[in-house]
Amino acid sequence: MNTMTAQAPLAQLAPTLSVRNLTKAFGDKTVVSGVTFDLKPGEVLALVGENGAGKSTTKNMLCGLLRPTKGEILVGGEPVDQVIGTEHGISAVHQELSLFGSLTVTENICIADLPGHATRIDWRQAESIAQKQIDFLGIEIDPHARVETLGAGKQQVVEIAKALLHADKVLILDEPTTSLTAIEREKLFAIIDKLKAQGLAIVFISHFMEEIYRVCDSFVVLRDGQQVGQGRLAEVSQRALEEMMVGRTLEGAQVDLGQPSETPLLELRDLCSSDFSNINLTVHKGEILGIAGLMGAGRTEVAEAIFGLRPATGDVLINGTLAPRNVTAMKEQGLCYVTEDRRSNGLFLNRPVRENLSASAIINFVRRKLRGIGFRGEDEKAQGLVSEMNISIPHIENHVGDLSGGNQQKVLLARWLSMEPDILIFDEPTKGVDIGAKFDIHTAIADLARTGKAILIVSSDLQELLHVTHRMLVMRKGRIVGEFQRPDYDSVKIISLAASSGEDVSNAD
Repeated sequence: MNTMTAQAPLAQLAPTLSVRNLTKAFGDKTVVSGVTFDLKPGEVLALVGENGAGKSTTKNMLCGLLRPTKGEILVGGEPVDQVIGTEHGISAVHQELSLFGSLTVTENICIADLPGHATRIDWRQAESIAQKQIDFLGIEIDPHARVETLGAGKQQVVEIAKALLHADKVLILDEPTTSLTAIEREKLFAIIDKLKAQGLAIVFISHFMEEIYRVCDSFVVLRDGQQVGQGRLAEVSQRALEEMMVGRTLEGAQVDLGQPSETPLLELRDLCSSDFSNINLTVHKGEILGIAGLMGAGRTEVAEAIFGLRPATGDVLINGTLAPRNVTAMKEQGLCYVTEDRRSNGLFLNRPVRENLSASAIINFVRRKLRGIGFRGEDEKAQGLVSEMNISIPHIENHVGDLSGGNQQKVLLARWLSMEPDILIFDEPTKGVDIGAKFDIHTAIADLARTGKAILIVSSDLQELLHVTHRMLVMRKGRIVGEFQRPDYDSVKIISLAASSGEDVSNAD
């Protein structure tokens, strides 16, 4: 990677990547049309738009996974018929990770170009390469660990390390921070700054506006497959950019959370496991309680233990009564858990929206008929949930795997709402969704709280917790180290408690 001269402004540099009228059609349906931009050495370009706008299709054409129907791609001024990333120095980190869970970190990072000879792999050199990439990214990961044993955040880091081995001209980052907490994000941003200084051109795809304005120089906006905006970020306000993305004026920034009561619906008493210890908390009727913390703090593990997905000691009380800690019992007592990983653990991707919406409450629709078992009211209930959650789909028979990330998340939330639960646990409820979908999900969560539901939210997005919770707990190394009421929210103090060795934190070690 050639280091860019610090004094050379972008305007004087020849583009590393040029795109002219890039268009992609599947059959007679055009999904992306007219994408045009230049990307120069050391420049970070934000490719933004709602889910379904065409960002992923554009990304896949740039890195060679799809052949453009029309248009031109130039790398270093030379036109290419179809980009082959490894041949042209272009690599992508995709939103859906492409790792092999049963292989080690080293094997995943080096898999495209394992060192050695035809008959023997030089594992010592491979481990050295992997360790160098990990050290560069600044995250502690054992290169010998199997990827399936790592959390989602560390898997994302492995994916980035793998991509950087082959990106000497252009790196494409598709939602790279969705599994990272504030501290890890800042480390990634520092890496991006370093790569910029070395002359690497970067395409940055994100739904987080604060990230875009933190790391990017320019932007291209896609909406419904069309390029509708382009320019320098310094010359456009965040609100103007957001409204350009959604094609409408966003209604007020705040949601009405309502006022919680003093009636406890969910209580944890001395909940302990190998991942956390002495967890005591209460969620009241109509309350939204958030849990903040860094990756590895034990937040998801607590949520899974409550729902019966993970062994733990201690007590879980629902409505003041000791609850058996298994999934069936929890569902019967009106508690549901919306998982962090909707694609792997939450949805049936190759099944219709209708079946996904009714799966958690299927017993409500089963009626014995003369021959076999039939379903009554399933279609009507599914249509009602689609309308209630503002899910954008042509038909309830469409497969969930064909929907945008935001609509998939809404389907997952709506499925649990079909059970009419009293207590809801959300793990990263807006991970990988666009601005419009995030607004809809936050509004739905607030609506649930106002109807008296008790809600527990685990999120790596501190701004989300500040925006949509009544009260917040902070976890570090498996223990609760702080509590904040909404009027006293202070993002600096929350991050400090989660990451620093203050008095409470040091006692937790």
